[in-house]
Amino acid sequence: MAETLHESLTAAAEAGIITPGQVEPLTRFVQARAVHAASGAVDEPNREEDSEIPRFIRGYHDILITIGIVVVLTGIAGVSSIYVALAAVIVLAEIFVYRQRLALPSFALTIAFALFAAWAIIDVDRSHISGEVSAMSASAPHLAALAAAQCVALALFYWRYRVPVALAALLIAGVVTVTVLALSGLYSGEFDQYGTMLFLVAGVVLVGIAMRFDLTDPKRLYTRSDVAFWLYLVAVPAILKGIFGSVKPQTTEGAILVVAVVALMMTVGLLLDRRAFVTAGLVYLGYAFAALIGSNTGLLGGLATSNLVMWILVAIGLIVLTVGFGWRFFRQYLLRGLPASLRVRLPVLR
Repeated sequence: MAETLHESLTAAAEAGIITPGQVEPLTRFVQARAVHAASGAVDEPNREEDSEIPRFIRGYHDILITIGIVVVLTGIAGVSSIYVALAAVIVLAEIFVYRQRLALPSFALTIAFALFAAWAIIDVDRSHISGEVSAMSASAPHLAALAAAQCVALALFYWRYRVPVALAALLIAGVVTVTVLALSGLYSGEFDQYGTMLFLVAGVVLVGIAMRFDLTDPKRLYTRSDVAFWLYLVAVPAILKGIFGSVKPQTTEGAILVVAVVALMMTVGLLLDRRAFVTAGLVYLGYAFAALIGSNTGLLGGLATSNLVMWILVAIGLIVLTVGFGWRFFRQYLLRGLPASLRVRLPVLR
């Protein structure tokens, strides 16, 4: 049987190469480095720079293990309580994240932990604290307390396993907590009253944090840009949801606003080399085209004509293909007009 790292270091201490007191610190250090290398932690180099999407598929072995994890956790959650499912996530994380350092299973288990922890927190709150059936009926201070509890859970998970997506989830939960607390002075009712503003403010803050990660690594040599990717993936749709929460995109005026905002998002995405800014607005763009192409202002009336739906799909598809195919050209054109001092801080042109 292969000798474990702890056994090797213990043998080294017995041989006098290192002191016995160095065994545990060295073990934790080497294991943490292994987690960084396998899971794409914030400070480790990312050798593949051609794509903005994090690389967490290292082989079919990872895929097979991940399929097993998803199936097992789904089954446990279906036949048992959420607390048993959460405990199962921890057990599996100890095996596949802490010990074996498998990248894709680490990602899957992090997402499972975030979902199950949130579910457990809401269940405890509903059963033993507030008695509320849904978190969406919570007041702003109450929702802030729930988000803070999620922060604690994610902080412990990240401290133990150092998975980048856990850091992104922790930042999201933290921003939601602070934002809801800030809004609690303005809104005293349920989520429907402050939800739109929450989406908008939290999304803007998260984009700012993600840009900070990106601008400190313009060449994307380090996987801190992976954390930015996950933040953008959540923040950009949240911003659009906040902006259009009180706008009716099926009206002509609302449709024009939607097109303008999505065009602005696409421009920002081109500057930052982040396609999440482009894809997040496509659904709203479809609503906008339905209003601009249709002769009436009722969305359902317009959609009743199958030809209108097809033309909307054609228009959106052409936009996606044009932006996708000409991504490098459009970026080059935009970057050319910026001052050199700003251009060097943006992601490099690839």
